[in-house]
Amino acid sequence: MQVFKQRSKKWFIGFLLFVIFTQLIGLSGCMRMRTSQKKIYKEFEGKKQQPRFHTYEVLDREMHYVEVGDEDLSTVIFVHGAPGSLDAFLTYLKDDELLTKADLISVDRPGYGYSSFGKAETSIERQAAMLKPILDKVQQEDKKTILVGHSYGGPLVARMAMDYPDLVDGIVMIAPAIDPDNEKVFWISYPANWLIFRWMVPKAFRVTNFEKLAHAKELEKMRPLWKNITCPTTHVHGDEDWIVPVVNIEYVKEVATNAPLKLVRDPAWDHFVVWSEFDKMKALIIEQLDGTFEPTEK
Repeated sequence: MQVFKQRSKKWFIGFLLFVIFTQLIGLSGCMRMRTSQKKIYKEFEGKKQQPRFHTYEVLDREMHYVEVGDEDLSTVIFVHGAPGSLDAFLTYLKDDELLTKADLISVDRPGYGYSSFGKAETSIERQAAMLKPILDKVQQEDKKTILVGHSYGGPLVARMAMDYPDLVDGIVMIAPAIDPDNEKVFWISYPANWLIFRWMVPKAFRVTNFEKLAHAKELEKMRPLWKNITCPTTHVHGDEDWIVPVVNIEYVKEVATNAPLKLVRDPAWDHFVVWSEFDKMKALIIEQLDGTFEPTEK
């Protein structure tokens, strides 16, 4: 009993320190996890291609995304993780080589950035439906639409390929959380969801927590749908990923049975490979655009 009391005390103190920390940072606005249009325009100073911001209404939500590049080219759509916003892919949007090959789009997922900020949507199916208007808009004959998702964005781009196969020509999942049997929930998620504490948690993290607590069930709903994916599919994972375990790369082999599948695994990579290995991730995107994609799994 004494050990239990000591652990409970440490657990409670740890949570309080987390809340205090997030509140102090939240006062500065950092915890909104988004970048203003003004600051994004500044990122593109001197660039030939300038960002174009778009909003649209769908399923009682206002959605927001940024577009950079030539609309007559193929399209790459980037989908961020949790928490996050469209600015997670600014390095990609500014890349001159990518811009010679594709029109680049980065979205604010529902509840993040400027897409009905703070209003969570835990259904991956509904999130995919909320992004479908972008797929409809960019669809062009003889042009490709490639989806790139990091972390939570991974299962979301997979769901889009499942539900709208005629609108998706390839997906790249980077450190995706796709395996319902290995979905990690950190201890802090539970008290953060209690009403007594929930109001203290910054909105972006509150949305993340709602998604996290529902994620395993949402992934289970997707399990029988993986066979619907028939487009080229790249899965990237690192053994040093302590947020989304590398075992997820084994799961995709079991369920994506009808997709040309390429697995890219490195023992030194962690969850943030989307930024730390930019050149390698860019090459994986380009090979899908150029048609040089070669599956590693038959």
